[in-house]
Amino acid sequence: MALQVRACQIDACSERVPQTLTQQGVCLGHYLDEAFTRVSGALELCRRGQPLDSAVLDWLLEQGDFAVRLLSRDDLMQSSEQRSRLLELLLCLANVQEYVRRHAVSKTS
Repeated sequence: MALQVRACQIDACSERVPQTLTQQGVCLGHYLDEAFTRVSGALELCRRGQPLDSAVLDWLLEQGDFAVRLLSRDDLMQSSEQRSRLLELLLCLANVQEYVRRHAVSKTS
């Protein structure tokens, strides 16, 4: 039987780990911090004209789906700040998608 993680595993954080993040073992705040870091890295690669590999693209799509699922659930009791950060993450993901689309179009032109 697996032990359910109840508190974030990052440093001395004592925030509750939502059920949707038990596999990662982090609270929503730390999940978002990591997601923003990774999305920023992907955006930087795009700005330099470097292609994103399929693993990164798959991860980006998963994060968009995950953020939408979190936003659609009322039972998670997200603060307005957390909801704002989730919306900001979606915007960042959309920006990466636009860069990828433009890069693909410019290659075919």
